[in-house]
Amino acid sequence: MAKIFKFAALYPKHLDLNGDHGNLLVLQKRLAWRGVSADIVSVTKPTDLEQFDFVLLGHGSRDAWAEVLRIDPELISKVGKLVRASKSVMAISSGYELLIEELESSSVSHANHVSEFRVVDKVVGYVNSDLVLPEIQQLNQTVMTLFHGPVLAKNPELADQVISKAGWCDVVIRNLEIDSVNELASASRRIAFED
Repeated sequence: MAKIFKFAALYPKHLDLNGDHGNLLVLQKRLAWRGVSADIVSVTKPTDLEQFDFVLLGHGSRDAWAEVLRIDPELISKVGKLVRASKSVMAISSGYELLIEELESSSVSHANHVSEFRVVDKVVGYVNSDLVLPEIQQLNQTVMTLFHGPVLAKNPELADQVISKAGWCDVVIRNLEIDSVNELASASRRIAFED
């Protein structure tokens, strides 16, 4: 029997402010089109994250984070351990901020607020933040980004990079569904910059 990969959606009622957990659906679907199964598990209490093949740490408001960290005070340190162990993780906006602070043992600076579409290393996304961090940063098998929402939907190459680095399947495998979605993503990236 083929392995079914397990993806963790961390505290989806709190840390999905801009549809960030859509990134899990993108990975799940791109794997399914290649004949590989993945289940998405909602994590809503302190849990051993080592059991998951991929962990998504989304974006939440200050109040949402206060509630999450009241429920699970060790969450950020547990995710930091995954990153250090080269496990597959994605952290978005405020999740990225807290994770970097954990990894670097220092506070992230804030500057002028930015609210716009940007392209960084061929990745297109929407930044709505005052954090002084690279828009996208990769460390081991972790992707950290200031880009809000399901950034992997707009950037299938990045989604396939996550899949390939994790070794879940051969991303060279293509089919009509993958090609169609890639074309839609390309059109979406172009539209983002139209006046």
